[in-house]
Amino acid sequence: MRMRSKLVATVVFIASFLVLILGAGSPSALRSFQASFLGVLTPFLKSGSSLERKFSAFREGLKSLESLEEEVHTLRVATRELSATNQTLRGMESENNRLRKALGYRERAVFKLMPAQIIGRDISTWFNQVIIDRGSEDGLRRDMPVLTEEGLVGKTTAVSEHSSVVILVSDENCKVAASVENSREQGIVRGDRASSGSAPMVSMFFLSKQAGLKSGQKVLTSGVGGVFPSGILLGVVQDFRVRELDGAASVVPAVDLTTLQDIFVVVSDPK
Repeated sequence: MRMRSKLVATVVFIASFLVLILGAGSPSALRSFQASFLGVLTPFLKSGSSLERKFSAFREGLKSLESLEEEVHTLRVATRELSATNQTLRGMESENNRLRKALGYRERAVFKLMPAQIIGRDISTWFNQVIIDRGSEDGLRRDMPVLTEEGLVGKTTAVSEHSSVVILVSDENCKVAASVENSREQGIVRGDRASSGSAPMVSMFFLSKQAGLKSGQKVLTSGVGGVFPSGILLGVVQDFRVRELDGAASVVPAVDLTTLQDIFVVVSDPK
């Protein structure tokens, strides 16, 4: 493009120079030269003009492409922002529904419940204990039952002024007197030491060998021992096995102990 423009400029310069020289000659000779010169120069002028138009069109096309790229980038950013906002709203809706459900349970409960939140959890004791944001200043003391609307969580152990440690039912040191729904079977539920996977299990011991429990039967607190009120759901039977001296059952906890957030502490006996 630049070489062609230089060539045209050179031809024009030479032609102008010749016109000056021939200007002293006869008019007819000058007109003849001008006609011949225009015949030679015209293709270059047309070609230059065509290239100029093509270049302008190409340049405008580049501007349009840049504009489209900017618009696409802007739309992508806006889409990501909308997606993030939507996820936040979904999270808020889920939390709102969860809190409404917990509030409804608190209003229906036959116990006086103290709401609390989990504020601490150690990965090495994930299925053994949690720390909640209530303590002696809130009226809590050792061995108070802890539950959710789904069932039993555990009980308080160490209690400080503004926080407490809760031992979970999946801990082998948390022993709960329990009974099996639609049967006369009673026993002790405690955590399995081998429970280290993603879903902790508990077991019920001291059942009769003839218990013959079926999968899906509910296991409830019996109230024996005075720590846990009777009738709180512990979980459901997964399987039954006969040991040397007694029968035992694997129990799936009613509460998902891996995702605990909001809990209740029972601070009074049934109404």
